[in-house]
Amino acid sequence: MQTKPPRKETALYPPVKAYLEELGYTVRGEAAGLDVAAVIKNGAGEELIAVELKNTLSIKLLAQAVERQDSADGVYLALPAEGSSFPQKLRPYLKLIRRLGLGLLLVRFMSRRIRVDPVIHPGKGSIRRNKRRRAAILREVRGRSGDHTPGGTRGKVVTAYREEALLIAVLLKKHEELSPAACIKLGGPQKAGRMLQDNHYNWFQRVRHGVYSLSGEGETGLKEYAAVVRLIRKNAHHE
Repeated sequence: MQTKPPRKETALYPPVKAYLEELGYTVRGEAAGLDVAAVIKNGAGEELIAVELKNTLSIKLLAQAVERQDSADGVYLALPAEGSSFPQKLRPYLKLIRRLGLGLLLVRFMSRRIRVDPVIHPGKGSIRRNKRRRAAILREVRGRSGDHTPGGTRGKVVTAYREEALLIAVLLKKHEELSPAACIKLGGPQKAGRMLQDNHYNWFQRVRHGVYSLSGEGETGLKEYAAVVRLIRKNAHHE
């Protein structure tokens, strides 16, 4: 009997994202180290849910998910399942998942559709939160204009910082030369001065004291992230 190849983690992301969005969450992939970060406003402020996307259950995955509990209000494991039957290999671990206070989502790949089944919801234990880490994740989710990087992606992530750098690059492309103050006045990020000086991606070059232009690598960056650039330009046009 021929076995099917394992599902890529990125294949789990669209159905998990759709499931959480139907519940009212704002969802971002690869946010501050989380495969999936989902945020919703409630009476107490904001609820943050983390989801770890993996092909198989392992001790490493469980340890990683438990670590996420320090910053998230609830942590799910999302695992693939072929068809409608429950994977027998997971049954021995259900009690352990519950004891750890984790949740479990099964992403079912049916013949004609994909369905997400919540098998276990995260527990409500009294875990001490890492407030700094939690705040960093929430800032990352809020700072992104859209969801540009699927959860489970290995490689370059379109972070909020990268989006801000792209915005500066777009402004430099249009105006050729700008000071940090002029960049901010045109709608650039408030920390434009520091970002231009740090030049983390080598997208900028100083032409004289306090004035910058777009570098050749910046031109390449605009092409590499063309989809994000189009969204930035569209948003700027609407303002």
